Amino acid sequence: MDTLGERIRRLRKNRKMTLQELAGDKMSKGMLSLIENNKARPSMESLTHIAEQLNVSASDLLEQSSREELRELLDEAEEYNSVRLIDEGAKEARQRLVNLIRPHIGRMGEGYESGRLLEMYGRSLHYLEEAGWEEPIDRAAAIYDSLNIIPRRAAIGMFRAQVHFTERDYDHALKVMLKERKAIEEKRLFIEPMTRLDFDYLQAVLLYAVGQTEEAMAVMESALAFSRENDLYYHMSDWYRLASIHALMAGMEDEYGHFRKKLRQYAEFADDKEAGGFLAFLDVHELNSFRNDHASAHRQIMDWPEDKVAALSDPLHSPYLSLEVGKALSGLGRHQEALEAFERALVPREYIHHPIDLSIFMEGEAYKAESLWATGKTGEALDLIRDVHERIASLPGTPYKDRVKQVHTKLNSL
Repeated sequence: MDTLGERIRRLRKNRKMTLQELAGDKMSKGMLSLIENNKARPSMESLTHIAEQLNVSASDLLEQSSREELRELLDEAEEYNSVRLIDEGAKEARQRLVNLIRPHIGRMGEGYESGRLLEMYGRSLHYLEEAGWEEPIDRAAAIYDSLNIIPRRAAIGMFRAQVHFTERDYDHALKVMLKERKAIEEKRLFIEPMTRLDFDYLQAVLLYAVGQTEEAMAVMESALAFSRENDLYYHMSDWYRLASIHALMAGMEDEYGHFRKKLRQYAEFADDKEAGGFLAFLDVHELNSFRNDHASAHRQIMDWPEDKVAALSDPLHSPYLSLEVGKALSGLGRHQEALEAFERALVPREYIHHPIDLSIFMEGEAYKAESLWATGKTGEALDLIRDVHERIASLPGTPYKDRVKQVHTKLNSL
């Protein structure tokens, strides 16, 4: 970072001012030159005059990292941060972000720019699995608290919970999320509607993760009512997806039909292709996993666009498509084709952590075990189903878990 003199000279040149113009009538050109060359320290009166001439605050000039420099640093860091974690090159972008910010960490101030830089730095360290991510995250949280920047402070609270969620420690994740939310709400500060809905959605997801389905539904219903009252569509697709899957698993046919209808209406209203693609997936998933109608499921898959990935544009969803193809083919007795489909249904483990998603993939592995058995690979089939049976044991009860148990019992009795 610049010294005080270097900073004054750089700002002066950026503004195309001469030494005389900056000195004005309150100080000499010679004294200003000495200050810029770090051969003299300005008095508080001179510093205030220089700051006014440069149209910055005196504190900005005195800060180890000036606000203007931090803004430039932040702009560059946000470019790297804009690369989504599911995008190609995400790891390289986060490493560049860390390398960019690291030299300035010890010189951060107490403003928003410092908080945001510290937050991105800490998140990136965690993503890169480097130690020491907690300290910059804590510093960022303290800055946001002092400035009452609630959305960013809430985002850090949710990030802290998500760290435990990705470690599959769902109970701890829920406790952390509730603690962070309570700390913000107890300050009686205004919480923006979208921040409240972010909290609601994460809370419902975590409640489902620990098997508290009634509590999760209560949070979801409250959030939907709040959204309607405030004419908000934020997270609307997510809520309807969550509600649809819950109703399907619980055998609540009326509710399932209601939420599917709501999701379709939303997809058409918002021209949300992702929501429309999820509905196409949900139709096939219902036929495969809940109706055992693999012939109808396969026919629907064949009716999808030629580029089936286009049905669900998010790259995270392509494994789900391959999974349903494999299940349909396995159920139809086309086991070799099914195994080829299952090979494409690789779980992106760094992104999928929720017990429901994990259980869906484990159910797919049970289908795979049946196809392995049918093609004569009995030893491989037994190893797979025993491993899946052990991994799913700690997850909440679902129809997917029941299916794994059934296949485990069947193959071990043959």
